[in-house]
Amino acid sequence: MKKFYLLFLAFICLGVVAIPGVEVHAAAKINNWDLVDSGKHMDYNGNSKYMSYVKSGANTWNSYKKGVIRPYSKNVAQDVYCNDTSVNNNVNATTYSNGKITFNKKNMDKKNSAGKQNVATHELGHCLRLGHNASTDVMYSYSTSKTTLSTNDKKSYDAAYKKY
Repeated sequence: MKKFYLLFLAFICLGVVAIPGVEVHAAAKINNWDLVDSGKHMDYNGNSKYMSYVKSGANTWNSYKKGVIRPYSKNVAQDVYCNDTSVNNNVNATTYSNGKITFNKKNMDKKNSAGKQNVATHELGHCLRLGHNASTDVMYSYSTSKTTLSTNDKKSYDAAYKKY
């Protein structure tokens, strides 16, 4: 009985309980910060060597909800700033609630283009209030080479920004 109970808890925690004939999507948890400004935009800037990947990540999210993420210009407030660090750890990048994304060059430089793209797109997802999702998603808690939004990523974005 104890073994069954532990297995049941594992399935519940991992969100893999399936009901025949019902499509289940494990929506991400939503962070409590909001980096989209009152003009319904999230403007990014920075001096990171990965800015081209940030731009591509913005294009990925904007292909689903047009124009929310855009490059900073002098006429608008900067909502997100991207920079780099070089630290010996297992972290590729960190997004902070104040709108800062810090990429770790020691790990990012080891990634191929798709891996770098995944990390940048994923971190922008955190800026959009999204938490971690399933392994098939850009918002998975570990880096992958996935660069397109899954159904879960889109549903999480919809849940975070019903108003946009």
